[in-house]
Parts: sequence; structure tokens; C-alpha cells
Amino acid sequence: MFDRLRTAALAMVAGALLAGLLAGCGGSDRGTSGSGPVTLTLGDQANGLQTLMKASGALDGTAYQVKWAEFQGAAPLFQAMQGGTVDTGYAADLPTLAAISGKLPIKLVGALQGSGANDAILVRANSPIKTVADLKGKTVVVSSARGSIAEYLLAVALQQAGLKYSDVTVQFVLPTAAQAAFNSGQIETWATFDPYQSIGQRAGGRLLVDGQDGRVSGLGFVTAAEASLASPAKKAAITDFLNRLATAEKWAANHQAEYAAIYAQTNGVAPEVAAMVVAHAHPTVVPISPDVITRVQAVSDLMFQIHSLPVNVQVAKVADTSVYQPTPSN
Repeated sequence: MFDRLRTAALAMVAGALLAGLLAGCGGSDRGTSGSGPVTLTLGDQANGLQTLMKASGALDGTAYQVKWAEFQGAAPLFQAMQGGTVDTGYAADLPTLAAISGKLPIKLVGALQGSGANDAILVRANSPIKTVADLKGKTVVVSSARGSIAEYLLAVALQQAGLKYSDVTVQFVLPTAAQAAFNSGQIETWATFDPYQSIGQRAGGRLLVDGQDGRVSGLGFVTAAEASLASPAKKAAITDFLNRLATAEKWAANHQAEYAAIYAQTNGVAPEVAAMVVAHAHPTVVPISPDVITRVQAVSDLMFQIHSLPVNVQVAKVADTSVYQPTPSN
């Protein structure tokens, strides 16, 4: 609890410093009334970031207002960004690339480096499928849409097993619908991600393969709408948010039991599921470095080759490295 109070105190100091910058910005950068603080609308998937930020207290004392926009997966999140109702989004590398290839005007502003354990291909416990090679000729349900991180994991796993992407039949289903079908036995093989992955495993799913050992990059991205970055006040707020996100991730890594309990209560899942979700996720917030760009470019190259991406995204051109550089405390 002391750590959390100290984090909140530091956050308030950072917020006070940011307030000076926000106060010096023009009225067009403020709320609709012209006199209130900047409001950031943060796009999230399955309450992941919102739960983390509330549990850690990392958003306490911001000089800007925060609104959360929740979505089942990356595809509807990016649709909202296309409509101009969301300032930032968070998604894995491939869905982010898919959105950019569709000409969504966003920039990569921060990355979260994880292990890849929170992406997986599951089969039913009694399935005769024992290895990825056994998927040849089978149907695999992928959540949530073409260009998802689950599709990338499937593509890489098939390649490593000596199979072609065309050796399986892929069906795209939104996570909640796929979860219900998998739990009832209507789906035999499901490529998905947390928290749906952990729920599926607790319901009797067997892990065929996950994203560890380099199968996926383990990178997720915070993106920002170009229109939001054009506002100096909003850009400053996004920078502050990324620093607070780094603080929150460190808190979660050091308070896994507390975080899991809050996650279970907030999201209405079993404590065992929450513990699995928290155990799978140990990301570190990192800047958009040349190494990050190189690794994500490899993802774009592969998925363009198998026609999952209509355009091979040139990652360096859609990165804004000026938004986030770690502070000494992060």
C-alpha cells in the first residue's frame, strides 16, 4: 500500500508539472467549453488498460481528464479511431499494422514488450490434435478479425511446422462469440488472446502453442490519432499517460496477487482466470526504438506475403519517436 501511495504522490507531482504546459496552450486544445482541461479518450480492449491503471492508481492527479472507450478487440477499436472519437488505442503489432495498412491516420507512440504468453492456439481437451502439424486440413477459428495477433501466431506456427497458411481453413469470429462456442464444444481449435485465452483454458481448453519463443514479437502498441498529436496539449497529455502506464506496469509486476484480485472483481472472472491473465502479462513500456521498428517490420513483411495485409507497412514512416522517452523514474 505504501508503494501505491508513493506512486500516487509522484503522479500528482508529474501532473502538476504537466499542468503548466497545458495551461500555456490555446483554447482550441481544451474541452468543448474552452475553459476546461484537455480530455483524453483512451481506447482499450476487454478492460485491460483501464483495470491496470485503476488498480495501480497511476492516473491519480492528472492535469487532464480521462475517458475510457472499451472494445472486444482491435478491429472495433480502430473503427472508433477512424471515426475520430478516440485519441489513443492499444493493440498488438499485427492489428495495429492492419489498421495502418487500411490508411487509418495514426502513429506508433509507445510500445509494451511482453513475452507472447498471452497469445495462444487452444484445442479442446479431448481433441486428437496434438501438434501444429496436425492442423493440416482442419478449420481454425481466429479472434477477432483478419489482421489480429491471433492470426499472426497461427501463420508463424504453421510456417514453423512446415505447413502453408492455405493448409488450414480460417474462420474469423469475435472473441466473446468464439469463447461461448469453444466452451460448448462447437469449436475444436481456436487462436486467441487474453483474457479469452485464460478463460478458454479454465473451461477445459488445452494449450497447443503460445506466442513465446519468438513466435510473436510480444509487442503491443499505444497509437495516437494524428489529429490528437497535432494538438500540443493533447500530445503532452499522451506523453504523460505513457509515463504513467510505465509506472502502472511496474506496480503490477511487483503486486501480482493484489492485481489479480482487483482484475477478478472488476471484470467478473474467476480468481483462477485472473491469476492466469496476470501471470501471462509482464510487459515493459518501451520507446519506439530502431530495434522495435525492425522487429515489427518483419511482421508486416510476412503478413503481406501471405496476403493478410493489403499493404506492406513501412513502420519507420508511421512512428513518432518524439512522444515517449522514459523518464529517469521509469
